[in-house]
Amino acid sequence: MNVETQFVRAMVGYALARAHNQRARSAAAKARGARTELGASALEWAIISAILVAAALAIGLVVRNVIDKRTGEIQKG
Repeated sequence: MNVETQFVRAMVGYALARAHNQRARSAAAKARGARTELGASALEWAIISAILVAAALAIGLVVRNVIDKRTGEIQKG
């Protein structure tokens, strides 16, 4: 498993754990009879996390391509 795959799995795991935590808080607040908007907040965090994961992957791919290109140039002499 390569580094990018490990990174994506870690970020997805974090986003899912955060969303689960928000849902649990929301359920507890509803059980107490409090009005809450944590569901919307969890969705916003999930969207933001997905955007950050996509941006990190894009940057990682660009850096990897540059490194591969330079490595090829060095090997050719």
